[in-house]
Amino acid sequence: MPRLATLILVVLLAGCAKSPERAALDKANAFLDEGHVQAARDMVESYLRQHPDSAPLLRMRVVVLLREAQLDEAALAMQQIPAGRSIVPEILRHRDRVVREGAAKLISSHPTANEFHELVRALDDSDFWVRGYCAHALGQLGNPAALKPLFRLLSDDNWFVRAEAAAAIGKLGDARAVGWLVQLLADPDGNVRYSVERSLYELATEPARPLLRRALEWAAPAQQFYIAVALARIHDPAALKPLAEAVQDKDPEIRREAAQSLGECGLMEGTNTLSVLLRDTDPTVREQAQTALSEITSGGQK
Repeated sequence: MPRLATLILVVLLAGCAKSPERAALDKANAFLDEGHVQAARDMVESYLRQHPDSAPLLRMRVVVLLREAQLDEAALAMQQIPAGRSIVPEILRHRDRVVREGAAKLISSHPTANEFHELVRALDDSDFWVRGYCAHALGQLGNPAALKPLFRLLSDDNWFVRAEAAAAIGKLGDARAVGWLVQLLADPDGNVRYSVERSLYELATEPARPLLRRALEWAAPAQQFYIAVALARIHDPAALKPLAEAVQDKDPEIRREAAQSLGECGLMEGTNTLSVLLRDTDPTVREQAQTALSEITSGGQK
């Protein structure tokens, strides 16, 4: 009987003992928590040299590389993980902010459809880089279901997040977003305004025409120009007046863009304004005006 009890105790203790794999993983995590990133990497690589097929340590290698901001190496390491459970939830929800930032940045360059829900979830992350990069990734995916989650970020406290959300919304192709975006044309940050301007242009399709026209009516004069640039893409005559008024703008880039948009609008009524821009003090404006005039006169009224 004592021998049986001893045997049971030995079996129980053996079951409770950590495997070498588990021990290596725990030690690597402890090093990371203490800020000893190189020690964590050394631990992972040491174990993998003896057990190159260890899935938990291959996953841990990705985490360590993200913590080191070695994104190219992390991307390669992700490819070495055996097929099965995705590592994306693990790295986008990691307790270490730097790991989450690296993961979001890495995924934003080449997102895949099966990561969609994790990306949406990460829009609520406490770190603004994570929110911004995940917004960018959702724009790359182009899934219309991202529209409402991205809309919430248009009022984010951080300019990077607002800019990425505005840019992503433009890529979704939903004309209903026009009204939301127009309100951000007055954003205090120039990066945000630029993203909004580009998105309005991307959304300028026939379904968006009435929304853009309505926005043009109630927008402040300072914002009307960029709505007109979008309307010019669909050859709408409502674009002509704001574009003509831009002739007096002090910024030569605005005048050059006005000339470009008048050419894209393609209406003969815009040639009078282009004639004025042909005498502009800036050579790039004059060159663009000449190009626009040629486009209109050679193609006729569209």
